[in-house]
Amino acid sequence: MANIKDYPLSKLADFLNFAYEKELYERWLKIYPYMEIGFIKYLSFKDYKKKIKENAEIKKNNSLLTDKQIIDEGMEIVKIYENQQKRQVKNK
Repeated sequence: MANIKDYPLSKLADFLNFAYEKELYERWLKIYPYMEIGFIKYLSFKDYKKKIKENAEIKKNNSLLTDKQIIDEGMEIVKIYENQQKRQVKNK
């Protein structure tokens, strides 16, 4: 077996991508029985990979926010929630 340091960098990227895909597949296989019995809505492996990638990009974008932006967005959510609670009380 060849040592990994003997491979060119482009080949190492292929190894990493293969390992990442294999890990995702194993995680998908763990939830597959729950999809089979109907506890979780069925999601193909292709869609599962897409969803994982989208979630990673959302987290990446969120990590670029400043503390002030996070607080401002959180306060907007609180205001919306409070307004909904007030409407519910009025409608009762």
